[in-house]
Amino acid sequence: MAFATSGAPYYEQLLMQIKQQIVQGTLQPGDKLPSIRSMATTMHLNPNTVSKTYQLLESQHAVYTIKGRGTFVNTPTKTTLNPIAVAEVQTKFETILTEAQFLGITEQQIQDWVVKAYQGGKSDEH
Repeated sequence: MAFATSGAPYYEQLLMQIKQQIVQGTLQPGDKLPSIRSMATTMHLNPNTVSKTYQLLESQHAVYTIKGRGTFVNTPTKTTLNPIAVAEVQTKFETILTEAQFLGITEQQIQDWVVKAYQGGKSDEH
C-alpha cells in the first residue's frame, strides 16, 4: 500500500485502505489486524499514526480490540445510519461530481465507476 505525498493525512489514507479491504472482503469479520508496531513498520508510519487509525476504526465499530490479543475486524451490523455521517459523505460525493463535470467526465463514466466500486473491482479508465 502506497501513500500519496500530498492530500489526506496518512492516518486517513490508512483508514480508507483498511475500510476498502473490509468492503472488498479482503479482510473478513474476525480477521486480526497487524499489531500497531508491525503495521507502523510495514507501512513506514509512526506508531501513533497507526494507533489513531485503529482508534477511529474502533469508534466507527469497524474493528474491536481485545487487550493483550489484538485488533480484529468486526461483524457488520445493521444499525441505523448516522445522518451526520451520511450528510458528510453526500457533501464529499457532490464535490467529487463537480470536479468530474469540470474535467469533462461523463455521467456514464461515473455510473460505470460506481458499479465497479460496489462490485469490488477497480476502474480501468482514468
